[in-house]
Amino acid sequence: MTQTNDTQWLTSDSREHLAALDLGSNSFHLIIGRVIEGQIQPIHKFKQRVSLAEGLVNKGISVEAFDRGLDALSQFAMHLRDFAPERVRVVATHTLREANNRKEFIQAARQLLPFPIEVISGREEARLIYLGVAQAVPFRGVRLIIDIGGGSTEFAVGHAEEPEILLSKSFGSLVVSERFFAKGKVTPKRFNKAVLSVKQELEPFSKQLKKARAEQVLGTSGTIKALAKWIHGSTDGDLTITLKALHQLRDRLLTLRHISEINSSDVEQQRIPSIVGGLAVLIAVCEEIGIDELSSVDAALREGVLFELAEQAVFHKDIRYKTIQSMAVRYQVDEAQAKRVLSSAELILEGVGNTWQLNTPDIRLLLAGACSLHEVGMNISSSGIQKHSGYILANAYMPGFSSDEQRVLAMLCRYYRKKIIAEELTDFAQFEHFTVARMIVVIRLAVLLNASRQTHEALRSVSLKGAKLILTLQGPLAKSAILEADIARENKHLSVLGYQLIIA
Repeated sequence: MTQTNDTQWLTSDSREHLAALDLGSNSFHLIIGRVIEGQIQPIHKFKQRVSLAEGLVNKGISVEAFDRGLDALSQFAMHLRDFAPERVRVVATHTLREANNRKEFIQAARQLLPFPIEVISGREEARLIYLGVAQAVPFRGVRLIIDIGGGSTEFAVGHAEEPEILLSKSFGSLVVSERFFAKGKVTPKRFNKAVLSVKQELEPFSKQLKKARAEQVLGTSGTIKALAKWIHGSTDGDLTITLKALHQLRDRLLTLRHISEINSSDVEQQRIPSIVGGLAVLIAVCEEIGIDELSSVDAALREGVLFELAEQAVFHKDIRYKTIQSMAVRYQVDEAQAKRVLSSAELILEGVGNTWQLNTPDIRLLLAGACSLHEVGMNISSSGIQKHSGYILANAYMPGFSSDEQRVLAMLCRYYRKKIIAEELTDFAQFEHFTVARMIVVIRLAVLLNASRQTHEALRSVSLKGAKLILTLQGPLAKSAILEADIARENKHLSVLGYQLIIA
């Protein structure tokens, strides 16, 4: 993989470029690349250290970290000002998964960065990390990839380019440093407590990771790279890290007593506050899993995001569609009914999509997913099916979906029929509450129009008059007393959202 200097990439047409921005707990990373002969060529990288997880032990992003994050985003916005929205993907990890003020941060970020911010799950983060490493470091055997971030540590085991085990645990370099090395004080007792704490959290999964018998172990992220530099004195050449070397590093560290005594030539000044926690995490992981050595690699989450963005924007492959299809097969949904509901939903969007701002690719994908998956709950029971469908989709692992996308999909399937609890539609950072409400109206109407599960399309067209949807019907159902009664009952449910159906 090649990389140009900081300005060379600006000389070519930005419309050809793709950009991935990783909002990590330690640093924000931007990578810009282009597709050359079917391969991604990274051409620019930019990093800002923000320590967003600072203070996260109190469950919120601190005021100082909040401001640092926004300052960094204003810098990234200048680099991305000429990019089309479909050519940029922004993902956020552990800190914005856990922080109780994440919505406030994302709302403030929207004022600076005109691209959606996807908060991804830990497993999704692990999958994308594996994908990024697999593209950069080809290997045909079984391998384990470990990524120590500021707020969490991800584990991915796979064969060649396919991940098979994905784990995310809430111990990261910055969080462990704050928890066990408050005010920078380092003692053997504190260090041993930190290592033991990580081992306790990892223990339920260590057997599974050992059983994988990885032939190659790789470490990604700035923390592991910083430890490799501390061991070798450089980031050039062999970056193998042995457990023996980590123990030696620990012994050297414990003679210092305080992190202020760490030499900035060994560890860059900005990373010193989190490096002790990072060392404790890596020692605990290696001891618990039985790793004697691993190698540090540059590729990580941002490369995985960039690769998947290229698949979507350039090659028109979206893993989210594959995820939807896989779930439909797994839960044996009625494919014919799903197609009927989708056809009606598309017809409804012809009438309301532009006015309601529902014709974006992501929203249409979620609606298509809801048409396909709203009956997955049938596998549990036909009674209260919508509740079962919502539960399954809220708790399944869905590769490619951000946390908010998955929650919206689950909500569309939870409320495709029966009572709507409007208060549950507000807590989204990636979507406006009125957008979710409108999506629910679309899926409910599409399902209602196909309640008889017949092959003919009952709907001819839909138009809007304020908050009223004017329905023009056709065929046998145009004069159906049952459908008229169903619509009257549906209006009672939709009233909590402020919408009404009217038959023309």
